[in-house]
Amino acid sequence: MMIFDLSNFLASKDVSFHLEGEIESRTLPKESNIKVISPIRFVGDIFKVDGEYDLNVNIYYTIDTNCNRCLKPTTMEMETLLSEQIIIDKGNINIEEFDEEFIYLQDYLLNMDDYIWSQVVISLPMKILCSNNCKGLCPQCGIDLNTQSCNCMDNTIDPRLEKLKELFPKE
Repeated sequence: MMIFDLSNFLASKDVSFHLEGEIESRTLPKESNIKVISPIRFVGDIFKVDGEYDLNVNIYYTIDTNCNRCLKPTTMEMETLLSEQIIIDKGNINIEEFDEEFIYLQDYLLNMDDYIWSQVVISLPMKILCSNNCKGLCPQCGIDLNTQSCNCMDNTIDPRLEKLKELFPKE
């Protein structure tokens, strides 16, 4: 667990507190074919700004998965930013008043594990490609179009859209 004691920083006149470390990756749900294969590194700072505390942390991790077009194994270096405001409990705060866009701090201890892991999960891409120009698989024969070409007819029309051909008469 990566826990930072902020009591000295909060009592001082310092305007920033540096955070840096690594946390172990966790297992994503079985439905996900994405694996975080490296420890998750983070580097950032907490800034005092007009009596408020702002957290800005860069997060770096590596994922292993399959390309969504051609199904080749793909490894990607990822980077995301955790940027939140910290609310400090001095015994007079009703936590229900705040939404999830705040980090709620009790006893001046900041446990970064859950916040960083949550940001990693949120930042996972919806579609992962081995390269930007990946051609994928042929929908008819399944050949990887990045390495081979096929002789399948590319003029097949979805039967639901067949009627639209009548809008363009043959010449």
